[in-house]
Amino acid sequence: MTVTAEQNGSSHMTATHAASLLLVDDDPEIREEMKSYLSANGMVVTEACDAQSALKAFSEGQFDLIVLDLLLGSDNGFDILREIRQTHTTPCIMVTGQGEATDKVVGLELGADDYVVKPVNLRELLARIRALLRRSGGSGGSNTRKSASASGELEEASARWKFDPHRRRLSTPDGSLVPLTTAECDLLIELVAHEGNPQTREDLCRRVFNRQWQPYDRSLDSIVVKLRRKLEPNPDHPMVIKTIRGKGYLFTGFPSTE
Repeated sequence: MTVTAEQNGSSHMTATHAASLLLVDDDPEIREEMKSYLSANGMVVTEACDAQSALKAFSEGQFDLIVLDLLLGSDNGFDILREIRQTHTTPCIMVTGQGEATDKVVGLELGADDYVVKPVNLRELLARIRALLRRSGGSGGSNTRKSASASGELEEASARWKFDPHRRRLSTPDGSLVPLTTAECDLLIELVAHEGNPQTREDLCRRVFNRQWQPYDRSLDSIVVKLRRKLEPNPDHPMVIKTIRGKGYLFTGFPSTE
């Protein structure tokens, strides 16, 4: 058994509607325990046991968040996440093995927003689900497409790049929307809010992931790499998000097209 539960005195939901979750795990006992706990805390849970059933459920349903085990017998959670991220930015929490640092980095590179480590503590999982739903604005079930748009903007940054932290939208100088995962957007919000001031990895991990930074933790760095690919004219020589040796990262402002 790889799931541990603790008593949780609160079963209220922060969203107006019950959040709809897709739970992907090949162990029926773990799925049942997770589903029972999350359902008791106001979630609507759909189960899947492998890649085929997960992708089928995702295409047919509307989900606010995905809980995805990376080890699914003969299937690979990375492949599921990669397939979903081609068209959607639905928040995803991946479940990794104890000490599998490489899995965490690869998962975050592919677009996962957070992770929990086995054995899964259900109270921690619930807290991370609620926190991610609050950050992403999820409520009541709607898979988030990369092409989704919203009306009205509160523009920040340069005259050409447009970043609306409230609507969580980033657009290029030609008006194209840049798809951002929840973790990418959360990090960008923090960096933009402190433009010109170096931010330590410790502070960024605490504010973005709500966890303490560890020297071996590369999750923050992997998200920075992904943001650079979307923002930098030359990601190999970053000028927008600079690395400050021994300190952390510095956001210098969005790139100019002049």
